[in-house]
Amino acid sequence: MHFIFKMDWIVFLSLVLVVNGFDPAQFTLSTIGTQFQPANQVELLATFSNTPTTVSCAMHCYYDSLCRTFDFDSKSQKCRLFEGSVDTGTLLSTSLLSSVVGWINIPPSTYDMYNAPSNQCVNNRFLVSDVSSGLCQCPIYTFWNGSMCLNQRYAGEVCENNNWCRTDLNISCIMSVCDGKKYL
Repeated sequence: MHFIFKMDWIVFLSLVLVVNGFDPAQFTLSTIGTQFQPANQVELLATFSNTPTTVSCAMHCYYDSLCRTFDFDSKSQKCRLFEGSVDTGTLLSTSLLSSVVGWINIPPSTYDMYNAPSNQCVNNRFLVSDVSSGLCQCPIYTFWNGSMCLNQRYAGEVCENNNWCRTDLNISCIMSVCDGKKYL
């Protein structure tokens, strides 16, 4: 019976993927007793209460095209979604043995269509159609590093240009460092 339940979920997720149109996403889970701390609190996209399972939390993340990482506490049934990828935040050990972190695996081949004509990135959660250029580009709050789209950076982090920094938070690339100070 337990096997049938899991197969039902697999079938359900497959149908969701077909109907939703996004390419399938593979998630990795941390060890139990872990929570996610984003590089900046602005990366918290949403918090869901009464989320019954880790799979349900992963589905919330999958449906939000900005989501790259989630954490889930099965005791409180709280699911939090983050735009930051797991490598830009911190995995924290916690005394909550009911908490786990999940993140989307993004292989570099995901970005093979970067700078392709816009019709090549329809229903692609990792590249978006840029109206002005007519090309597939990185989504909001990410930048192109030459091989893939990475999360934009915060004050004190290395940069090559303003695209690498969170300019929406008044952070600019000054002398190869993202800087949040305002210069007159």
